[in-house]
Amino acid sequence: MPICANPKKRRVKIPAGEGCVVLVLREYTASEYTRFMSNRLEFKKKGRMLDRSMQERIHFIDQLLEGIEAQDAQGKPDSVTYVDPASGQEKPLTPEVENWMVYVNPSWKIAAAMELEGVYGEVESVTVKN
Repeated sequence: MPICANPKKRRVKIPAGEGCVVLVLREYTASEYTRFMSNRLEFKKKGRMLDRSMQERIHFIDQLLEGIEAQDAQGKPDSVTYVDPASGQEKPLTPEVENWMVYVNPSWKIAAAMELEGVYGEVESVTVKN
């Protein structure tokens, strides 16, 4: 099966309970990805370094996030819900919900960004070993 180098949409599966959450992301540009990777670490005076990787991962995914889906343990479509702060009721989470991205678990966003970093991390790991 061919692998598309520049898909218009990318679906990143994040394990959640017995199923998984699927974050639907638009494709990113080379400059967006380079900016994201560069902003993860900030170098200070006297060789000190500020690790901003978690905040930058969340920010990067927020820029790309277009939808959210779920799959149950058998891979069948499921739903993602959130608790509406106004009513206290659990409701389906979709892009139609006002400020819906606020309700997406930040750990899911971080995991999705780390998935996008995966190839880079593997290459970096191999370089360090050699």
